[in-house]
Amino acid sequence: MQALWKLALEPIAETLADPNSYGFRPERSTADAIEQCFNALAKRASAEWILEGDIRGCFDNFSHSWILEHIPMDKVILRQWLEAGYVDEGFLFETRAGTPQGGIISPVIANMTLDGLEAVVHASVGRSARARRSIKTHVVRYADDFVATCASKEVLESQVLPAIRGFMAERGLELSEAKTKITRITEGFDFLGQNVRKHGDTLLIKPAKKSIKSLLAKVRDTVKGNKSATQELLIRQLNPVIRGWAMYHRHVVAKRAFSSIDAHIWRMLWQWAKRRHPNKNAQWVRNRYFRINGNTAWNFATKGSADGTTIGIELFHASTVEIIRHVKVPAAAHPFDPGWIEHLNRRRASKRYVRLLGANPWC
Repeated sequence: MQALWKLALEPIAETLADPNSYGFRPERSTADAIEQCFNALAKRASAEWILEGDIRGCFDNFSHSWILEHIPMDKVILRQWLEAGYVDEGFLFETRAGTPQGGIISPVIANMTLDGLEAVVHASVGRSARARRSIKTHVVRYADDFVATCASKEVLESQVLPAIRGFMAERGLELSEAKTKITRITEGFDFLGQNVRKHGDTLLIKPAKKSIKSLLAKVRDTVKGNKSATQELLIRQLNPVIRGWAMYHRHVVAKRAFSSIDAHIWRMLWQWAKRRHPNKNAQWVRNRYFRINGNTAWNFATKGSADGTTIGIELFHASTVEIIRHVKVPAAAHPFDPGWIEHLNRRRASKRYVRLLGANPWC
């Protein structure tokens, strides 16, 4: 039933949505949110200050009374969903706040509840478009993560931040004091797993250090957990992890990070191979687990034939992913407006082509 209501509610949500909201919306992605950050901050005269917003326990704390008053659907059914509770280890727990746990309609309700944030931020610095341009305010939101830009730190502290707190309080939410902070663009900030920072007049967006550490930790755990597994099984577990991470970051300045990750993973696999054969020398280990690619590169790969002359399955290298600049979806575009259907169809066709380019037969 939630799916049927979602089909009816989504066109309304898309029509009323904030222009620069990108999370849990059709035809939008994290890459669009990051590209909007670039558009708002890359120019020489762009805003220098960024408010990094973090909502404490967002999906668990939405006010039921606010949702029931403002979401345009049958109130009896909506109340039943909101108050249905959840079962954990055989016990029923009631829900006094928040959206339905794991419900298919929850992201739509959450987005509709947070829509209006962009207008509130703009209104806090001035009603006119000219005033907003002079103070260089922009809001980029992905689900409950958002950033707001401004030319003045004082305006962010005295006008924008109080307005956001008031907006959140009406919906039963509050900002995390520890994670909500104001940062200068020259210091950089992390958003959606990527680091946005200005070096002089040049804005660079790179994979965040936390994201790189998280990937390497996952690879390390996989390698350690497969000490006795076959080489082929290990490769098949690692390839989707490495490829997925690299494809996510392929739109930003990531080539150096990709090469560094490949080097770290190679060292892990070399230690994995040597540990399996403590009585064999390095030459034997290399011939057993690695294939020479050109004059120097050793690829972690299985034999494709009995004599070892052909490669079977090989490890995916992040550095093989091509860096392709993402083309952002227009802020006003959504799939329920007939005027945008042709444009969105072209975007979908382009994305399918890029995915084919990134495909690898050795998954």
